[in-house]
Amino acid sequence: MTCTRFTKLLVAALFALVAVAGTSCSTTSNTSSSDDQPAIAATVHIKDGEFDPRETDIEVGGSVMWINDDVSSHDLKFVAPNTLTSGVLKPAASWVHTFSAAGTYDYYCDFHNTMKGSVVVQPTP
Repeated sequence: MTCTRFTKLLVAALFALVAVAGTSCSTTSNTSSSDDQPAIAATVHIKDGEFDPRETDIEVGGSVMWINDDVSSHDLKFVAPNTLTSGVLKPAASWVHTFSAAGTYDYYCDFHNTMKGSVVVQPTP
């Protein structure tokens, strides 16, 4: 295979990977354009079987983005009475949720139940 043909195949594969990664992101917001997307108040990275940080503090109306920087899939299941779930987050996928009520939202990874975290949502001043 020539170097030029290999380069074209590599570029095509990278474009396909970016397209798939873009479609695997999910959000719980119901916005229709990027101008309407909520501002991210905090980011939690999933890496080495941990949520980093384990506890996230935001104000009501704030959004948290979880990014799977790990080599395996994870999910977020929020502890009852919350029925919020992220669905499967494959490596390099992300998920955003906007919190509209004050409180502590504990969650864990259903695949790896020792992975735990919480979002503490404070009332706006």
